[in-house]
Amino acid sequence: MVAVVCVFIVWLLFTRFFLQLPVLNTYPISSFLVLGFATTQFYFPLVFTLLEGKPIIFNMELPYEVFVHSLAAFVVVLITHVLYRSFSRKHLKRPRSLLIKAGFFITPTNLQLWIMGFMGLAAMFYVYFYSPSVGHQISGAGDKFVQGLITFSYAPFFIPFSKLYGKHEVNLKKVVPLLIIFTILLFIVSLGRNSRGAFMLGFTSVGFTFILALLLGKIRTRLFTARNLALAALGLWFFTGPLADLATAMVIVRGQRDEIGRTELISLTLEAFQDKESIRRYRLEGITQEREWDEQYMDNMFLARFSNIKYIDASLVEASKINEQDPSLFNFSIDRLFASLPLPVLNVFGINVDKESVISYSFGDYLHYKAGSGAVVLGGYKTGHFAGTGMAAFGLWYLLILGVGMLGSFYVFDKLRLVKQATGTVAGKGKEPVFSFCGLLVLSSVFMFLPAESVTEPFEFLIRGSIQMLLLYFLVFHLTRFLSSLYKGLLPVGLLRHRRRRAFQ
Repeated sequence: MVAVVCVFIVWLLFTRFFLQLPVLNTYPISSFLVLGFATTQFYFPLVFTLLEGKPIIFNMELPYEVFVHSLAAFVVVLITHVLYRSFSRKHLKRPRSLLIKAGFFITPTNLQLWIMGFMGLAAMFYVYFYSPSVGHQISGAGDKFVQGLITFSYAPFFIPFSKLYGKHEVNLKKVVPLLIIFTILLFIVSLGRNSRGAFMLGFTSVGFTFILALLLGKIRTRLFTARNLALAALGLWFFTGPLADLATAMVIVRGQRDEIGRTELISLTLEAFQDKESIRRYRLEGITQEREWDEQYMDNMFLARFSNIKYIDASLVEASKINEQDPSLFNFSIDRLFASLPLPVLNVFGINVDKESVISYSFGDYLHYKAGSGAVVLGGYKTGHFAGTGMAAFGLWYLLILGVGMLGSFYVFDKLRLVKQATGTVAGKGKEPVFSFCGLLVLSSVFMFLPAESVTEPFEFLIRGSIQMLLLYFLVFHLTRFLSSLYKGLLPVGLLRHRRRRAFQ
């Protein structure tokens, strides 16, 4: 009952302070981030556990603490966003001259997006099939740069929503078949990568973009029609049936992915997918075999990617074993923050951090280790949560640190949109956003920005992630722009005239 009341309170607060068209139009990306936090920590767990016939507090040892900490964090994020709005109102009319001059608000062509998509697909294929540093952490500047290109593999999925980044309607009859073929290629590479997220992010990118377009009124449709209900039922069956089985099959064979070739790994995954009895037994045994760090919450591993709040419980359980703030966890949090910087920057400022060692395990690993487990748990990449790691490292001050970090993150994300006068409205009365495609490309990451493993992660985004995101998009956008113009220059003059005539008509 307490958990359901917390969900209800968050729903009231979100609808009151965010689910309003003026707020969504003016602060669309940061509001979408808050929507992601509210959804993954409150709404989805309630709905998805209901679908599985479980209580929302299933398998939790500290259910009260989980929802009290989550509610407190949401209130902090809400207050931070209100403060951010009051600050940003004074700067809304200031031109983003640097981003505009750099081309961030130039609308990419469909050809550019397809080139981006295949660049990302090729990068994924290289990193997870041929890179010598396959694993949780990619080493080497070259491989890390190529890994950054993987984000662009989802670029073509935004073509049906071109209104959001400044284009007119597209011919979906031509685009959809191509997207289906591209999805199949992405699916094959994802099997070889043994990654549920790589394949699912393509679908979630479409879903998140559709939700944003719906909220902003860019798409107007009657949701409750027989056709839409049939599609929703089909989608629910696909996600809870075949896709969930595939995700489980990937986990079943995951222990062998570093020992066998990628082709053989794909074959084993498909064999495991067909063995429904093994999938059923694996689910009955639980997601994790290590009962000291229990992550079991949902049977459907696809839905668990977006609603597994058992991570909060597991982190708070480990934090409770420490009893008070641990100086080594505080130091580890600070070291991880500095380790996000490139090594030349660390050398210039004389910051002494063992970068390779610090990033070789997760916050969840280190929290589990400090709570009494042996050093053997380091490197397992357990998923921690900022509530547990925050309490262990900073005490309740972690909430204030979270608020400060989110204040800067909101500002950076909303820089990737322009607010303009809505067509058909009186001057000053109606505004609508125009997005940089860079902002849409990271929409899935925005939605999943919170929860994070530590309250220092928003600061990592500010000092490294955001800069890397902007620089990488700048390079890829202008490279694909050059390649697309080069391709058009190679086309016969007659064909170009025919295309221009058709475009004019």
